[in-house]
Amino acid sequence: MEIIKIILPVILVSLLVIVIINIARKKAENDDQNENHKEENYMSEGMTIGMCIGTAIGTSLSKDNLAIGMSVGMLLGMLIGMIFKK
Repeated sequence: MEIIKIILPVILVSLLVIVIINIARKKAENDDQNENHKEENYMSEGMTIGMCIGTAIGTSLSKDNLAIGMSVGMLLGMLIGMIFKK
């Protein structure tokens, strides 16, 4: 259980960095497109799924990590949901 508490934040932060780099790369490539275009993405769906998964992970680690797990899960779900277009 101790190894999970050590490795999980490292994995989450590295996944977050990869997602942010991909988003920045896509935005740099799409700079020439019209800015008035409304983006349709799965941000809200990703947020809710991320909150559920984060709550499950936070509860499995301990009851003290529930809020942290939910907020990190929501953030990661929102970022992943923003990547995929409808």
